[in-house]
Amino acid sequence: MALTVLVKKHSPEIGLLLGLMVTITVIIVGLDVFRPIKDFIDVVITETGIAGDLAVPLWKAGVIAIITKITAELCRDAGEKAAATGVETAGSVLGLFVVLPLFTTFFELIRRML
Repeated sequence: MALTVLVKKHSPEIGLLLGLMVTITVIIVGLDVFRPIKDFIDVVITETGIAGDLAVPLWKAGVIAIITKITAELCRDAGEKAAATGVETAGSVLGLFVVLPLFTTFFELIRRML
């Protein structure tokens, strides 16, 4: 990232593209980190008998959060603070939309208990 800062001083466009490439590279390399987490969640789902359909929204919300964070930071690096705020707002709304089935299941469970 230090190289990005140096390049950005002379050519902001190239600096932004370099930052994007570094981010993509880090994400690709970091995907291996998520494998043990996924394996653990699969074991928990299997052992507890929780429906796998309930874990999918959590994964989607996590991916949305990561993509939103990276995109907002890239917008800020490009000097587009308003766009970064818009991306964060859209990411929050999408995250809530994705976990809506969990809320529905939770309220149905509570309704049955009462």
